[in-house]
Amino acid sequence: MAIYLNTNKPIENYKRLLNTEYFVDKSAIIEKINKIINTANCYICVTRPRRFEKSSVADMLGAYYSNSMESKYIFNTLNISKASNYEENLNKYNVISISFNKLSDRGNSYEAYIERIKSNLINDILEKYPEVNAQKYFSISDILESLNEKFIFIFDEWDYIFTNNLFTENQNDFLEFLRNLLKDQPYVALAYMTGVLPIKKYSSGSALNMFDEYTFLKDRSFGEYFGFTEEEVKKLCNRNFE
Repeated sequence: MAIYLNTNKPIENYKRLLNTEYFVDKSAIIEKINKIINTANCYICVTRPRRFEKSSVADMLGAYYSNSMESKYIFNTLNISKASNYEENLNKYNVISISFNKLSDRGNSYEAYIERIKSNLINDILEKYPEVNAQKYFSISDILESLNEKFIFIFDEWDYIFTNNLFTENQNDFLEFLRNLLKDQPYVALAYMTGVLPIKKYSSGSALNMFDEYTFLKDRSFGEYFGFTEEEVKKLCNRNFE
């Protein structure tokens, strides 16, 4: 069973969110993101404090884009279904979803942390593409490029080891891992990352400079899709406390 590639975890998480009494439809963000897929601007990093539903939006995107599941029955009832580009990318992509906030049970070291991520991803790729000979390639990016397919990457809590001050001597190595996997790679249709604080806080170099960052203090594009607006709070109160 896949851990990162085309898993059913995003859709299952999103269905649970739909069933809560305080659900607010934020699906219109998909219309905006659809416009940058397969463009030079396909790298997005959204940073917000905790409890701003960053993971919920990430799950929604995974459920919408993944080609391993049929999710039209969910999104047909949401605001995104009214958009002109609604069906253009619906369930059309291989999606790699990784939350970086999990440590390995095999040891509390950076080597164990990154090996878990790399091994799970390689195993997922080989499960989907059994004809691939992984021994021929020197990196995960080499394997993905050889497939001649497009992938969407959804990374939640990308900055976990930074905000928790873990593996301080290896943090640059982690940035290089992300750079090698994503930067200037022809197989990247979209790279969507979330975190607590901006990339620039951790990387003074050019490792992840391809990302457009949308922070809590500077975001006119996606701000309304994280947390509740005043109007949404009023509607929730009217709906649940009549």
